[in-house]
Amino acid sequence: MLFYLIQNTDKTTAWQEEETTEVYEQETTKTEEMTKTTSEKIIVDIKGEVQKPGVYELEGDARVKEVVLKAGGLTKQAEEKQLNLAEKLQDQQMIYVPNKKEAQDMEVVETGEDDNTEEKMVDINAADLTELQGLSGIGPAKAQAIIDYREENGPFKEVDELNEISGFGKDC
Repeated sequence: MLFYLIQNTDKTTAWQEEETTEVYEQETTKTEEMTKTTSEKIIVDIKGEVQKPGVYELEGDARVKEVVLKAGGLTKQAEEKQLNLAEKLQDQQMIYVPNKKEAQDMEVVETGEDDNTEEKMVDINAADLTELQGLSGIGPAKAQAIIDYREENGPFKEVDELNEISGFGKDC
């Protein structure tokens, strides 16, 4: 509702009420429709152990499972355990499906020949504060900085993106 103050030629003033709620609702609906139309489709690149690697257009609320199906499904060499098929996709996202050998190499890295300690790899795009702090050289502040960067800029696509976070870089 909008209210107008109107002054007549005889110098009297009166309040006039105008019904604008309906107009506002129509404008809001149009804006929402335009936003929905422009964000309905996303483009995703899938590589690795799928039948037809490539770039695919999907609905904005698509999941990893859908792009895998569009790519013809997984090959026999694919390591499905490395994928979260329920993960929501984002525009311009790249999905890599490793083979069993690659996945095995990624799981555990030994730190020394005679040393029995093993270092577990952590997905910096999915790790929480505690998991990130479990990495060598990452304290609470750096872990939070990683999460903040990820929330502002989306998932990390390259390791070099860590250099954009304060406290990381070639000198550290």
